[in-house]
Amino acid sequence: MLAAAAARAGEPAGEGAPAGRGQAAPQTAPRAVLTLADQPLRMIRGAAVYKAGGGVAVQKDDILETGDAGAQVEAGADAIVALGPHSRVLVAGLAPAAGSAVEMELLQGWIKVYAKGRRAVVVTPALQVALASGSTIVHAGGGQDAVFAEEGEQQVARVDDKGKAGALLTMPAAPYAGVDAGKPQPVAGRPPHAFVGAMPPPFRDHLAQAPAVKNAGKVPPSKEREADFADVDDWLASALPARRRFVARFRPRLSDPGFRKQLDRALGQSADWKPVLHPVRPSGGSLF
Repeated sequence: MLAAAAARAGEPAGEGAPAGRGQAAPQTAPRAVLTLADQPLRMIRGAAVYKAGGGVAVQKDDILETGDAGAQVEAGADAIVALGPHSRVLVAGLAPAAGSAVEMELLQGWIKVYAKGRRAVVVTPALQVALASGSTIVHAGGGQDAVFAEEGEQQVARVDDKGKAGALLTMPAAPYAGVDAGKPQPVAGRPPHAFVGAMPPPFRDHLAQAPAVKNAGKVPPSKEREADFADVDDWLASALPARRRFVARFRPRLSDPGFRKQLDRALGQSADWKPVLHPVRPSGGSLF
């Protein structure tokens, strides 16, 4: 069993209110913030690629991709998300508002979510994990999508290649469940040595807020360029829930001939992209 499941180091410390003199300064709306990043992350916001480091605010639908080091994003003391190295995640919901859900879509790699008193959902190409309150560790990729329910009762379901979740498996006793290609539900049990050995070492500890981050939420990400098809091809081809928003999001990139050509070659006949790439006149004649 994991050491983190055996004991707790206490709850994350709350955010202290700064003392002021005289009239209080205007308060900016709280935001989710990238607080720990040993190396800058690649961020895909809208249809552009950015470099993001500590202090950058994270928005809904941002795609965060780590390199050789992990990272941490916080939306207050009760919503903390850690990413392992070489992980790719889309932020579907991570607001500081109390009671709002934490929703993450993990395409590849490792994620750990701590949500105290909040519902949290992590979706991978093969699993859907939900908890009302607690902590979960999820891995995606290599045909080995799996979850370790570190704290709190969790429900997990297998997701098919169309993104539809199957029957729920409740995990009150067994802390681990992984995909088995021959079974309709994830298989519960003890975490295998391979899973534990591959887990990022920081995930063994209880997640806590980072020390004060300079200019938290006020550091702008650095734009590098518009997204190439190679930056987003795996996302566009996935069956993750955010796929439904990708057509509107990346449609502006169709003005780039290279992007359009590669997209058409890969997904031009898909239900999502065919109407956009090959619209048909009422008479049946193609516009292109």
